[in-house]
Amino acid sequence: MEEDVLGESVAQKGRIPVDINDMREEIEECRDDAAWRELPLSSKIRVLIRERLDQIKEESKARSN
Repeated sequence: MEEDVLGESVAQKGRIPVDINDMREEIEECRDDAAWRELPLSSKIRVLIRERLDQIKEESKARSN
């Protein structure tokens, strides 16, 4: 496995540990459809982050106009 100068796995770059214990159930249950239930927790978190970032971007554009 390739490592960088700090000895970290190159595959781990861009990954951070995040404690979601207090949010796990809320994340799992925030949508009630089969597709959501099939996603792994990490994918659910990425979807929620992406949606919020897109929302912030759109709000920022609207304020600029």
